[in-house]
Amino acid sequence: MAMFAVLLLLAAPLLPPAAAQRPPGCRRQCGNVTVPYPFGIGARCHRGEGRGFRLECDDTRHPPRLTVAGYGHEVVAISLASAEATVLLNASRACYDRTSGSGRVLDRREYPMALNGSAFLFSSMKSKFVAIGCPDLAYFVDDGGYYVTGCMSVCRPSESALPGSCRGGDGCCQSNIPLGLASYRPHVRSFGRRQQQQGGTFLANSTGCAYAFMVDAWWFWYAGSHFNRTGDFAVPVVLDWAIRGAGAGDSCATVRENATAYACRSAQSVCLDSTNGPGYVCNCTSGYEGNPYVLGGCNGTTLARKKIRWTPVANCRSCVPEGICRHLSSRCIRRCAPGVSILGSCALARLPIETFQAHLLDAR
Repeated sequence: MAMFAVLLLLAAPLLPPAAAQRPPGCRRQCGNVTVPYPFGIGARCHRGEGRGFRLECDDTRHPPRLTVAGYGHEVVAISLASAEATVLLNASRACYDRTSGSGRVLDRREYPMALNGSAFLFSSMKSKFVAIGCPDLAYFVDDGGYYVTGCMSVCRPSESALPGSCRGGDGCCQSNIPLGLASYRPHVRSFGRRQQQQGGTFLANSTGCAYAFMVDAWWFWYAGSHFNRTGDFAVPVVLDWAIRGAGAGDSCATVRENATAYACRSAQSVCLDSTNGPGYVCNCTSGYEGNPYVLGGCNGTTLARKKIRWTPVANCRSCVPEGICRHLSSRCIRRCAPGVSILGSCALARLPIETFQAHLLDAR
C-alpha cells in the first residue's frame, strides 16, 4: 500500500450533489470489476472533464473488458483504500535461431504502456521490471527515449547453479522502478548468442526466447515455479492513482484553497498527499469505511462484525482489511478471507495463476 502523509480536515466543503458524486444512470460494473467513483464508465460519469478517471467497457468481450479510456489498458481491479489499480500488460519477447549458432532474431515483439495525462503512475513499491531468459539483456526507456532501468540474466550449467531467486544468474533478473514514472517502452536485446564469438560462455541452458515485462512483484513471487510460459502472455501491473492536475491541486495543503475542486466529499474523510507524483487521495477516517469521494460515502466500519483476524509478522508487507498475513518459509504470504470484498492486489491472490496464463491481450 502506498504511504501518504496524513492531513486531517475537520469538515468537507458542501457542494451540490452533482459535483460530489457520479450522476444517476452511470454504470458501476463492467464484467467482474466494480468501478467506484471518482472513476466512471463513459462520458460525464467520472470526476473531472478530462479523461484521467474515465474508463470504457467493451461488452462485446466475454466477459466484458474494462479499459482506461484513450489508452486501451485492461483494468482488472480498482482499490479506493490503497489508491491503486491493477492492469494487464503483454510481456515483450525476442526469439532467436539456436540451430545455426548465429543467434539471429527470428521474432521480436515489444509492448509499451503509456499513462501520460491519466490519473495513473506505475507503482514503484509494488511493481518491478523483470527479464527472464538465457541469456537476456532487457531495459526500458521513458516517453523521451531516455534509459530508466534494466537488467541482465544468464543461466549457469545446472551443476554450477548458484543459490538465489531472480538475481541474474538463474535465468531471471529484476529491477526497481522509480517514482513518478508515467511511460514504459521496453527493449529486449541479445548478447552472447553467437557461439563462435563467445565460446558458449553465456549459452549454458540457453532458451529460445527472452522476455521482459513490468509486473506486480507480489504476484510474480506468488506465481513462483508456475511461471513457465512461452508465446504471448499477460501479467498484472500495479498502478498508483491520485487526484492530479487540472485545478485539483498538488497537495492537501493547496487544495484547501480551492473548495470547488476538492475531492474528499464525505464528512468522515481525510486528505492524504501522494508520495508517487503530485496530487492527493482521500480515505475514510479511522472507524469508517466506504467511498470518501462521495457525500455520505464513509460509514461506520463493519470489520469487527466480520471477525477478521490479523497475525502480525516481522518483515511482512502491509496487509489490507479483509486480509491475513502469516509467515511461511521465511516469506510473508497474504491470504484473503473468503466471501468478503478484497482490496488492492490481494484480489489477485484469489485468482488462479491460469487466469493470467490463458489471458492474451490484443497486440497494439
